[in-house]
Amino acid sequence: MRIDNLTPLMARSLLAALPKAAPGFSVAGEETAARPVPAQGAATNQPAPSVAMLVTLAAADPAIERRRKQAIDAERGVDALDKLHKELATGTPSVERLREIVEWSENFETSDDPVLAGILSDIELRVRVELAKIDVRA
Repeated sequence: MRIDNLTPLMARSLLAALPKAAPGFSVAGEETAARPVPAQGAATNQPAPSVAMLVTLAAADPAIERRRKQAIDAERGVDALDKLHKELATGTPSVERLREIVEWSENFETSDDPVLAGILSDIELRVRVELAKIDVRA
């Protein structure tokens, strides 16, 4: 079966997940034949893995999921800062907004990814500066 129009990242992920999902399958161009190897004591007529199953396996990478959650957290921090800035421009910030920013600052976690860690660090620094301007301790 051939699947077209995949991004290079998705294609690499699928190719990496294939041997894990179906031991004995090989990537085209490898020296070994693409034949399923039956597991000990298992039936030899097991169905080949579906494309949907392979995509699900490739997308279930815990590192990718962790980075996605950290990116969402970074966006939440930036959104809170933006709302605070708008409230400061019109007068006094609401207590709810200050609590949201303090909570974000207290739950701040660094990332293993150096680029994302730098972005999160910049957001956290900006949050601390804004809180210090209003004389709120996090």
